[in-house]
Amino acid sequence: MRAGGPARDSHGNLYFGLHYAVVTQNKDPDNLGRIKVRLPWLDGGDKDQTHWAQLLTPMEGKKFGWYTLPDIEDVVVIAFIAGEMHQPVVLGGVWSKTDNSPEPNEDGKNNFRGYRSRSGHRLILDDSDKTKVVLADKTGKNMVGIGNFAKAGAGPNTCAVYKPPMSGDTGVSISTMEGTLEITCKDGTLKVDAQQNIKINAKTTVDVKAGKDIKMDGSSAAKVTAGSPSNWDASQIKIG
Repeated sequence: MRAGGPARDSHGNLYFGLHYAVVTQNKDPDNLGRIKVRLPWLDGGDKDQTHWAQLLTPMEGKKFGWYTLPDIEDVVVIAFIAGEMHQPVVLGGVWSKTDNSPEPNEDGKNNFRGYRSRSGHRLILDDSDKTKVVLADKTGKNMVGIGNFAKAGAGPNTCAVYKPPMSGDTGVSISTMEGTLEITCKDGTLKVDAQQNIKINAKTTVDVKAGKDIKMDGSSAAKVTAGSPSNWDASQIKIG
């Protein structure tokens, strides 16, 4: 029995249950998110391919859903609708000694869940005693952290969230260890609101530029301090 070919009139060769398969193609000519696989346990399984197989996903709909196509040579588990080999469905991938899990659960506490891309981008759900959610790029130098900033647990997905000077130990941190961090609001208003304090700390220079007016209002007191001579430059300056 070959993996490919049209449906048979006879139901004499039905394949029920689950079966291992190896991905051979993932570029669907009809853009339906399907793949082709070969079945190593079948005669000719070293080269014969199945029909295009649909992927079972947590959720799908018109232009939305979870999108993670397996790579070529990945091992997956498939089933056949009504046992018919011409209707394969991929249920999911499986890890092995060749394809290791990105989270080995080293301490047995199962503290880390999430997603890791092929290049190393990560979404980490950290359930250790320093619970947090982390979104990080492959370098680990650019991240968004929500929760406890400290590091806890064991394994490759443990991480500390960078916290800037004067910050606390929990909250939300958006950080980059290299390059520039930019927050842009092109067509609207960017508002920063704090019920207590707003702190800005820079090792070199703080530049503030407005296309029109700059207004600073303190309901009780205002204080400007400089460690060296300072300049105020305007066509007219009023104090008091």
